[in-house]
Amino acid sequence: MNLTDPYVFQKPLMIIVMGPASCGKSTVGAGLAKNISVPFIDGDSLHPQSSVDKMSAGQPLTDEDRLPWLHAIRRTGIQKCREEFENDKVTSTDDGGIGRPAVVIACSALKKKYRNVLRGTAGIVDEPEGSPELLQKRISERKGHFMKPDMLASQLATLEDPEKEGGVVTVDISKTQSEVIDDATEGIRHLVTVMDHQGL
Repeated sequence: MNLTDPYVFQKPLMIIVMGPASCGKSTVGAGLAKNISVPFIDGDSLHPQSSVDKMSAGQPLTDEDRLPWLHAIRRTGIQKCREEFENDKVTSTDDGGIGRPAVVIACSALKKKYRNVLRGTAGIVDEPEGSPELLQKRISERKGHFMKPDMLASQLATLEDPEKEGGVVTVDISKTQSEVIDDATEGIRHLVTVMDHQGL
């Protein structure tokens, strides 16, 4: 059985938590994954060292840097979904899951073409959204991360709003951490229910 085939029952679902640095992708993604009982992948952990070095030096990544990384994230996501399916680890909706193999991926995915690589045939985007001022405050307070505060402006300039793409949940990061995670969870559950009814 090929889990990447769009017509396979229980299609794997890539849930992408995206946005610029300091919007809370990793925290929201990990909390969301726990709430719906699916694996979590932090895309930053799959960056090659050359990209980490580049960002640590304050240099933005190019598409040539990003595309191999995005494909590596997607391959990892598909493998996680395959393991869920083959090991009978798919959690039903009655038990708090979403009833299909899925993985939550935290990844900046600032452009539509990046999100399309990650989504494949079935994907949802969750966007933790906040004002530039809030993001700047949060990134300035963050310690020990390779993403430098002065790179935020570059990311915001690159960001392509996903809201018109369909299959998108936007959450307000000015709320408390637990509220943001709860909002993301509620939004994703609703969206998956709609997709199930539409046979997607």
